[in-house]
Amino acid sequence: GNFKTTLTSGEELEHGIIIVATGGEELKTDEYLNGKNKNVLTQMELEERLSHKDSEIGNLKCVVMIQCVGSREDNRPYCSRVCCSESIKNALKIKEINPEAQVFVLYRDMRTYGFKEDYYRNAREKGVIFIRYNEHEKPQVLEDRGSLRVSVNDEVLGEKLILQPDLVVLGVATVPHQGVVNLFHKST
Repeated sequence: GNFKTTLTSGEELEHGIIIVATGGEELKTDEYLNGKNKNVLTQMELEERLSHKDSEIGNLKCVVMIQCVGSREDNRPYCSRVCCSESIKNALKIKEINPEAQVFVLYRDMRTYGFKEDYYRNAREKGVIFIRYNEHEKPQVLEDRGSLRVSVNDEVLGEKLILQPDLVVLGVATVPHQGVVNLFHKST
């Protein structure tokens, strides 16, 4: 294209293309007790705690990460393309802080793109355990007397596993930024 744009300052720019980067945000969800139990959080919330060197992270004995929360479903059929890599990166940080911590990643399909596949291999070498689940048999997160319990049908083993994590971390969908949605008057 051959476009001219006049800025609010009055300056005129000639250009061939406009890219509108609207951004996205984490899906707000109450799935898997998120928002109801302080030990259930999102990958972004975990990353913030890791960046602030939260001392509780070093005391964790067991962490369960659940992928594809709110994505790759009928109402949001897309993959957000960042959740798996972020989860693996955060799992590696937990193992770096506390190598004895058990970290389980419950996934439908691990989707690490490009060089981030190296994170996946490194995580496996460091002892992160990956458990594949079926989209029709999602993991269940229950609270029992203040403790969390996660049950998942391991597709590879063909068995139901029960995990008792100190922390459950959700890899939630990326959704359009609500301000942009409101601007264009579209519902998501």
